[in-house]
Amino acid sequence: MKNIIQFLNSQIKTEPVVGIILGSGLQKIASSLDDVLIIKYSDIPSFMDTSVEGHAGEFIVGKVNNMDVICANGRFHYYEGLSYDKVHIIIDIFREMGCENIITTNSSGCLNPSWKPGDLMVIDSHIDMTFRNGIDEINKKYGNQYYDTNLYNLAIESMEEMDLDIRTGTYGWTLGPTYETEAEIKWMQELDIQAVGMSTVPEIERAHELEINLLGIACLTNYAVGISKNPLTHMEVIEQAEKSGNQFSKLILNILNKMSNLNN
Repeated sequence: MKNIIQFLNSQIKTEPVVGIILGSGLQKIASSLDDVLIIKYSDIPSFMDTSVEGHAGEFIVGKVNNMDVICANGRFHYYEGLSYDKVHIIIDIFREMGCENIITTNSSGCLNPSWKPGDLMVIDSHIDMTFRNGIDEINKKYGNQYYDTNLYNLAIESMEEMDLDIRTGTYGWTLGPTYETEAEIKWMQELDIQAVGMSTVPEIERAHELEINLLGIACLTNYAVGISKNPLTHMEVIEQAEKSGNQFSKLILNILNKMSNLNN
């Protein structure tokens, strides 16, 4: 970690206030930043590179309304064979870089048939559905200690201004890399899970441990298995995320501008 931070500090001359993790296909936000600097993961000593399509593997540094931000365009997944502490390493890097706030995003499957692909959901709770620690560990975690109330309110206010359908709910983390079965989806619906994916929860838990303000947003790219009868592919997820990219980017920028105004 020390070598990674030393290298990034040698390249980045400002201290970012906000760190953003971009999910599959959600990289359009980068084109809206000012004074952009791109640092590829592969150029950073002692650092890993991404292996999943839709995750470019680069840090994008820039400004929004003169506020310094850093985006991780590419995250790591437990199913890639990494140890748990490596999966949330982006959060540790953001913290060492000085980020006071983190926005983590993802592309997720939608479990609510009354919603539609392309909707954006503010995450207000999560459940670890990986069974890494046994079935007794399955419980919903929520509250300000995980999801900062101020950031949550800024997100809802931004969605209202954009006339978006207000979607909030629980994110379920599954191990992957295969998609869930129809029986698993039915069980998650019984647990009142609205979105499902293979990432994000390790980052949420780590931000909680480090007491960093966090906002989570899921781009609902597809209906989960059993809700739609069409077979699901990763390419479909990426394509829908890219279609939703402009709206998603606008929402994030709206939130960042509100954060900047509060800091000034």
